[in-house]
Amino acid sequence: MTYDNFDPDGQKIKLFTPGPVQVPDWILTELAKPNDTHRSNPYRELHALVRAKMQKLLHTHNDVFFWTNSGTGVMEACIWNLIGPDDKAIFFPCGAFGERWAKTAEQCGKGDNSVIVNVEWGKGVSAELVKKELSQDKYDVVFMTMNETSTGVMNPIWKIGPIVKEYGALLCVDSVSCMAGVDINVDAWGIDVALASTQKCFALPPGLAISSVSAAALEKAKTVPNRGNYFDFLDMLKKSQSNETPSTPAIPLLRALNTMLDYILDEEGPENRYKRHASMAKYIREWAVQQGFEIFSEEGYHSNTVVTIKNNLNLNTAKWVKKAIEHGYRFVDGYGDLKGKTFRIAAMGEISMNDVKEFLTLLMKLFDEVK
Repeated sequence: MTYDNFDPDGQKIKLFTPGPVQVPDWILTELAKPNDTHRSNPYRELHALVRAKMQKLLHTHNDVFFWTNSGTGVMEACIWNLIGPDDKAIFFPCGAFGERWAKTAEQCGKGDNSVIVNVEWGKGVSAELVKKELSQDKYDVVFMTMNETSTGVMNPIWKIGPIVKEYGALLCVDSVSCMAGVDINVDAWGIDVALASTQKCFALPPGLAISSVSAAALEKAKTVPNRGNYFDFLDMLKKSQSNETPSTPAIPLLRALNTMLDYILDEEGPENRYKRHASMAKYIREWAVQQGFEIFSEEGYHSNTVVTIKNNLNLNTAKWVKKAIEHGYRFVDGYGDLKGKTFRIAAMGEISMNDVKEFLTLLMKLFDEVK
């Protein structure tokens, strides 16, 4: 095997991908600081600080757990902890990551009583559809993707959450590619588990996942046997009460998250951050339409953090991605079955509008080479 692309000093490419994203230098510096052990008072104080700041960001009184894995691990944790032997769960996938959650239930042996309501890729999950489905049977848990990274769709959890509560079910929300990029009001919307990972809108490296978990979800977990080991909510709760985690956490990432939360909450300001993400996504969509492309996501359900664009001009998207890399930029082709049919440009993390404009200018310069 040759190593022509790996740079031991770090990759210098500028990322417009929907995770991992560009990590600012000041976060890289924070990651390099030394740490004490995860059973020390300095760590416990760090844990408590980050939890309080995450509660503020998410508008919640729920406990916040930190997981040393990707967001997919917390998706699996929700399956293990919240679906009992006789429980009925319902999934509303509208893209690859929603489908992954439903498949995870099956792989964990908890799919027998599950119902999957598939929504056409590119379309959003409407509040009306959720109400219709929940009115037809009694469900214990609802699984929903807020921001579908494969299709560029954002589902209106602010409308869906209260409906789920009306029918007495728990609500688990995958907000991996939008948390810290859009406002998420956990308590007002009735979200029992809101989960994310740090390599998206938080603009940190991968390796740390975050979830808020409601008291109702924790009570439910007490009734569910065989919750697993690494992903047991009740083990996480027990250690959280002493500002720890059951096993070794990603301490450098927690330190970096603490610094990023200070920046989000006290310097940029959450509302300014959300407006910046929305403005960049809107600019990318408008640019795409001006070039003759079509937006893959349905009107009214566009994501504010990732734009999925139809390749209706039949460009060689794989070549386009490769050419951009040669100029120091990376974006991504369509995901899974959408490869070659769409391409995706992220508007998340610490990139600016000027960065977006610079990148899109480059893409247009390469346009003739990929027709």
